[in-house]
Amino acid sequence: MKKSLLALAVAAVAASSVASAATVYDKDGTSLAVYGRIQGVVYSQDSGKTGNSYGDAGLQGSGRLGFDMRTQLTDGIAGFAKVEWDVADNGERGGKRADDSFNSRYLWVGADFGAFGQLKAGRFEDAVKYVLLPTDIFDDFGCNGQMDNDDKRDGMFMYTWSGYGFTANVTYQTAKDGQQVDGAWVLGADGVSEVKLDINDAYAVSVGYQSPDVLFGPIGVRLGYAHTDFQDDAGLDTNTALYDDYNQYAASLYWGSLNVGPYVGALYQVRDFGMVDSADDYKVQGAEFVVAYGFENGVSLRAGYNWMNYDQDNGADVDAHTIPVIAMYNITPNFRLWAEARFDAGTDDDKGANGKNFKIATGQNFQENVYSVGARYTF
Repeated sequence: MKKSLLALAVAAVAASSVASAATVYDKDGTSLAVYGRIQGVVYSQDSGKTGNSYGDAGLQGSGRLGFDMRTQLTDGIAGFAKVEWDVADNGERGGKRADDSFNSRYLWVGADFGAFGQLKAGRFEDAVKYVLLPTDIFDDFGCNGQMDNDDKRDGMFMYTWSGYGFTANVTYQTAKDGQQVDGAWVLGADGVSEVKLDINDAYAVSVGYQSPDVLFGPIGVRLGYAHTDFQDDAGLDTNTALYDDYNQYAASLYWGSLNVGPYVGALYQVRDFGMVDSADDYKVQGAEFVVAYGFENGVSLRAGYNWMNYDQDNGADVDAHTIPVIAMYNITPNFRLWAEARFDAGTDDDKGANGKNFKIATGQNFQENVYSVGARYTF
């Protein structure tokens, strides 16, 4: 891309006040759009999102910046690319900023073949992400039944086709070290925590159908499956070397639209981890149910119920039950205020016969009621 285009994009970031992506260049079949957001959120104690290591309540500032690019290659084929970064004010440690640079959130390049689908390659989630979206409607405290829904990985290929109400996605991941794997929790010196794993290869498929409007909106159904193999020679790290593979299954339903009017959604998913040597296999499964209503004045109210189960062969079998709620007010298309909370609804907190509760077994703290209050400017 020419330097003049890049300079124009940077200038647009500073000046733009458009709610959605602003097209800063569009000529002869080539376009560049810029988008982003800046927000400040106050998180309560024990939320795990305050940006300090003491568990105290605190203000967390963060930003996001993205570029969408597209160019016409032939009459029936267009090339496209996307890059998106996150940056957060995570406080200081030892006199140095804990996070003082952009971190890539999404990064891909691809080709759009029109009625024959799209192919892209880069950093993003696998095909099962499409199935998880109908209940991912909260800002901070939802998605417990789907283990956070945060598996953005490198080395990915995806083919997508849509038509006649149907959508199909297929992904394949090449070998990559240090990848995010939701549900991979191991016992270390500081207790149970999430680890990043070395992936040998992975594939996933998903399909879905969305009907025309029925009463207050469309009805949709989505199904997905994924399989991942981990590297055999990760043995230098005792914890990550324990993982052999996993299989994931997911299904979701929804009815309505999150824009205006009522919306309901439901999800079930399970990720079954196979371990090596003397480690016990385990699975993490969950369900989510959500309801929402959007008013024409920009107010939206949403609530849900999340269940997560951790079941280890010959070990812990524990459950987390939570209720997320959020109230949002879009004062303008650019500016939003919200208040969100998560309430414990019966998470296992007493040690059972195996000596473990949910927090001890998984390192995930759902036993505390938490909240956040935030403001966001979007361009």
